[in-house]
Amino acid sequence: MRPLKVAGQEDFLKLPYHQAILNDEIPLSIGGGIGQSRVFMYLLRTAHIGEVSATVWPKVLKDICAKKNIYVLE
Repeated sequence: MRPLKVAGQEDFLKLPYHQAILNDEIPLSIGGGIGQSRVFMYLLRTAHIGEVSATVWPKVLKDICAKKNIYVLE
């Protein structure tokens, strides 16, 4: 509920999906698949998910990866 309040979207609580979460009818995460990034990692034979998926990575992680010739996307 807190994220919806922060986003000013408390009206979403009336929707069936949000009601199902509030009533413990479905889990908070519905994932479970391997995911596209993991498939790309496999096909491209990469060592780190950051090589196929751009996001904000901490500098310490980028430094560690760079020492091992792994360059993450930003």
